[in-house]
Amino acid sequence: MAIKLGELLLSEKLITPEQLDDALKNQTIFGIKLGSALIELGYISDEQLCRFLSRKLGVPAVSPRIMASIPQGVLALVPVELAAKYRVVPIRADGKKLALAMADPTDFKAIDEVAFVTGCVILPHIVPDVRLTSALSKHYQIRGDIRYIKIEGELANRRRNAPVSEAVKKAEKIEIPMMSDSGELLNIEIPLEFEGFANLPGNEEELLPEMDGVERYSVDRLSIEFASAKNRDQIANVFIKYLGQEFTVGALFIIRNNMAVGWRGIAAGTRIDALESLSILLGKPSVMRDVLETRQFAMGTLVQTAENVQLLKTLGVNAATPLLVLPIVMLNKVVAAVVVSADMDALGKRLNELQKLVYKASLAFEMLIIKNKILMT
Repeated sequence: MAIKLGELLLSEKLITPEQLDDALKNQTIFGIKLGSALIELGYISDEQLCRFLSRKLGVPAVSPRIMASIPQGVLALVPVELAAKYRVVPIRADGKKLALAMADPTDFKAIDEVAFVTGCVILPHIVPDVRLTSALSKHYQIRGDIRYIKIEGELANRRRNAPVSEAVKKAEKIEIPMMSDSGELLNIEIPLEFEGFANLPGNEEELLPEMDGVERYSVDRLSIEFASAKNRDQIANVFIKYLGQEFTVGALFIIRNNMAVGWRGIAAGTRIDALESLSILLGKPSVMRDVLETRQFAMGTLVQTAENVQLLKTLGVNAATPLLVLPIVMLNKVVAAVVVSADMDALGKRLNELQKLVYKASLAFEMLIIKNKILMT
């Protein structure tokens, strides 16, 4: 968004500088927009943020009820490709006037193109990004980021259970909503994609490069590219390429609330696509839970728990294959994990080297947080 949201909220005393710092860290670590990070942490409600932006930008706000029940005839006015490109949802048509729900009503390029395609005068309306993601998924079947779907599910639960005059709560642990005791996700569609840590503004995600015919990475080259990375995917791609050339299997996971979610994986020089749909419940016994709780690496063959079996199957290795799992610690939290496979002797000899590389990766992510804070405040 063109406006500097953090500065605006601070000036209105709706959040504190400490809360903004927390949100900026969450934004960079988990790849969500600043407003969504504030909502997820409980520092501001989605209704408060929507009303605040409506007042500041001089455009109407859209309620959850309106976003949930849009006539099909109105939705048909904006093609799915256009809705996906600009992240907009039409909510009401009145002759040649079309009300358009947008996370950024100052996006004049989007307004102009929707006006050209529909032949309507566009009336921009403001809606929080989490609600917009949910509406795009529901009405256009456009896959949303898993993070936003989980946040919107949690907000829906809060709205159902809270009194009308509920005050904004202080930050609390956010549990993944709509999950049964068996670990089955209910009532929400979980997309296969999981993008990882946050991009800096203006830097798009890059796909994992192919391994064949590309110069091998040395530790020195890896360090240089960590230091110059402009977004989280550059860090991940550099790391996973190095792991792929040095080990039988390499994978990265993100720790998100009570799950370890697959981010990048490579085996024999080929990307492990199935890893991106793997979620390991941290409430159940697994090597991931052990690493999270102890903040120490784990090395060796895995105990055959349900979650470990799922991990081995996705990585394409058998139960007798030793793995090394190392935590990536930032801000005194385990935010990610690195998994590699090789014989025990090789793992033992490379342990110190991998620990240094994990530390370098954590520093690279912290650099992105600092850069993001400079740009967003």
